[in-house]
Amino acid sequence: MKNFIQKIQQKSRASRLLILWLSTALVMIIIIVIWLFSFSHTFRSNKAEKEIKETNLPSLFESIKRDFSTFRQQLEAGLKNLEKNEGE
Repeated sequence: MKNFIQKIQQKSRASRLLILWLSTALVMIIIIVIWLFSFSHTFRSNKAEKEIKETNLPSLFESIKRDFSTFRQQLEAGLKNLEKNEGE
């Protein structure tokens, strides 16, 4: 562990800031995912589950997962278009 910290200390300031923000973002994403997962289970009652099954409404987690998938596909398409336009 000490060697790991020393290696990070020897990097440039820009690299250390990048490592800081990436690790902070990763921890926050993990916390938010855990919070959303526990939030949906905590407040879901039997009545709400029956209503969801009867109306075929997706759960909060399923909606976020679907929206993230759509966002990822659109981002990939945009990057491909950008690469295609740069190649011309």
